[in-house]
Amino acid sequence: MTTRCGNDTLISKIGMKSMNKLMEVDFAVLTDIDSCVKINTKNYADIPAGTAAYNMYSTPEDMFNCLAEGCKNTGTLTVMNPAGQASAAAFELRADATEFAAGVVTYYVHFPTAGTYDLKTTISDIKDKGQAEADIFEQQFTVAAAGFQPVVIDLLKPTSQVPVNKGWQETGEGVYITLEVTPESTIKSDIGFSSIYIYNSLEDFEVNDVVKIGCIDEFAGELTVDPVEASCFGAGYDASSIAIERTLTGKSVTANYWKLNPLMSKGHMTSGWVVQTAEKEVLTDDTLDYGYIQIPDMFMDECAFVTAAIADSCNVTDSLLTRVNAPVMMDINEKQFIVFESGKIVFHKSLAGKKLLISYPKQVDVEHFVASESSLNERRVRMSFVQEQTDGVKQHYIYNNVLVTSFPGTVNGEETTFEFTISVQRDKNGNFYEMYRVAE
Repeated sequence: MTTRCGNDTLISKIGMKSMNKLMEVDFAVLTDIDSCVKINTKNYADIPAGTAAYNMYSTPEDMFNCLAEGCKNTGTLTVMNPAGQASAAAFELRADATEFAAGVVTYYVHFPTAGTYDLKTTISDIKDKGQAEADIFEQQFTVAAAGFQPVVIDLLKPTSQVPVNKGWQETGEGVYITLEVTPESTIKSDIGFSSIYIYNSLEDFEVNDVVKIGCIDEFAGELTVDPVEASCFGAGYDASSIAIERTLTGKSVTANYWKLNPLMSKGHMTSGWVVQTAEKEVLTDDTLDYGYIQIPDMFMDECAFVTAAIADSCNVTDSLLTRVNAPVMMDINEKQFIVFESGKIVFHKSLAGKKLLISYPKQVDVEHFVASESSLNERRVRMSFVQEQTDGVKQHYIYNNVLVTSFPGTVNGEETTFEFTISVQRDKNGNFYEMYRVAE
């Protein structure tokens, strides 16, 4: 029982639990799938039967991107025929087909009603409009209602070829594509075709990744907003000054964390190099006036990073040899060497039989990456994390538009930490972030 004048009863309050080893921060890294090789179906080359009409406002929803920015799909060409008959349209694409012959074709088909439809995609050279040498891709769709359906064609996997075991022979002049849909006999054949895209490879669809940061040391940050000086009707806030910045430090990351680097993107090379050091003996024979070492795995596209030193010399300074950059043999002395394109390293004949330490770029299979400003605006990043209150209620925060403004690059003798700085921006709805309160 409390006293009449006392105030020793308090309302229950909550706090935030400290971080534990299981806490993770998730980043969704999104890139819009796009292709520079496109066909707008209004530009058809032939309608074999029936009538056709193009509607620029009948645009399929983008089914290949997550939260895509802008509208990438175009209108729909509808080919109309009596019930049960095939509706087809042919298109020309003037582009170097050798660049995408092992790639992927996507497009959309609009089916007029529920039912079963057979779809045939036929691809030949642009000069072969009769498609005497063609790859054929056949699929069947059973749809529950009218609407658009996405179609994916793997150009490496035709269901048949004309003639057998030959088919389409790609050239640099382009392709001729025929799309044909045959419905069940009772269905009127008003078939729509839209947004034909061609991609170089399946890797072009690797555009929706999740990066996880774990073993969190600190997740700090603040919201700042400037006040507006009082005028006739009182003070307020300057909405243009809102700034939210978070700093995240963790000790573990998923292997794809490079995608948070705003400068980094995938390159095109499959072979690269690492510096390798090996001990080799200088060889010679009676027909040569010099000694040599043959390096079979030298990466010859790299013109530098080759060095040589005498292995058993006690004078470290004198043991280091100097490279002479020349494409042909020259009259070198005992402290010089030449590297030829064949991977042969040539030395003065007096070094024959000597053991040398050779450091060189060794060829290896690689996954290639490049850092440039051209990648700055290619990816969109979203962030998600959960805070838990002391009463067990969880607060799930979603930041739909963040910029990674600093990326970890420090290496030292201690355990590596990964520190990222995040600038939170408004999303397309004008919100900085969302929060779900979850009581489980």
